[in-house]
Order: sequence, then structure tokens, then C-alpha cells
Amino acid sequence: MTLNFASIIPAAATAVLVCLSVAAPPSKAQAHVETSGNYILRASTVSATNLPDAMRKKYGISTAPHTAVLNVTVRHASDGVLRNMPARVEVRARNLLGVETGVDMREVVANDMVTYMGSYSFLPREVLDFQITAYPEGAQRAITLQFRDRLGRR
Repeated sequence: MTLNFASIIPAAATAVLVCLSVAAPPSKAQAHVETSGNYILRASTVSATNLPDAMRKKYGISTAPHTAVLNVTVRHASDGVLRNMPARVEVRARNLLGVETGVDMREVVANDMVTYMGSYSFLPREVLDFQITAYPEGAQRAITLQFRDRLGRR
């Protein structure tokens, strides 16, 4: 078998693509959690393209290819029972250059549970640092959750 430059390129390109697809994390929802006392702040992000069409329509989420959704819940543990709590939720999202991305949060009540949802635009493979601060109704102090996320095609 004779190897030449033209025969090596397709094989090398295939090997690189296979390695990248295995090493790259999926674009599915990614959950992050912070606990403070009896309160639990939980956030997850997902590319809007991974959401069912009915859900995007119901909540007015853009179908643009570079739109993501941030979902936040605040729960309170009391007597062994977790309950979603109303809260004031503030979100800051910045890329690695320090440029802020707007995330307009809104309260969503379904099945007697309150959650907070916001959508935002991202660049493919852009890394965003999130800081979510929740002020639960009736709590003495805020809870802050920080995490780094990357969405988009790999």
C-alpha cells in the first residue's frame, strides 16, 4: 500500500472530527445548584433548538439558531418537603472578554409551581460566566450561584 499526501488528509480529518465529537460535551440542559440554609437555587441552560416546538411557542421563545434558555428555580426545604418559592431573580452573563449578554427573566407559574425563565443570544461555542442572585420571598439573605457554560455546535 502506498501512502501519499492526498490519501492521508481524509483519514486525518476523519480522526480529528471523531476525537472532537467524543470530547465535546452535549448541548443538552446543564444543571447547576447552590444551597444556602434551607434554600436551594438551581439553574439550567439549554439551546432553544433542543426544546419542543410547542414549548417554544407557549413561552414565546425565539426559534433563532443561537438562542438559549436559562431556567431558574428557588426551593425551600421545610419538614422534609421541597417547595418552589417566589423570588426576585437577577442574572448577569458575561463572555470571557467581559461583554455582558442580556438575559430578561420572567416568572412562569405552571402546576402551582413558580420558576423563572429567560432567553438570550449566544455565539457558537461562546463561553459565558453566569451569576444568578435570588432573593427568596421571606428569606433573610440572597443566594448566589455562579457557573460557566458553553452552548452551540461543536
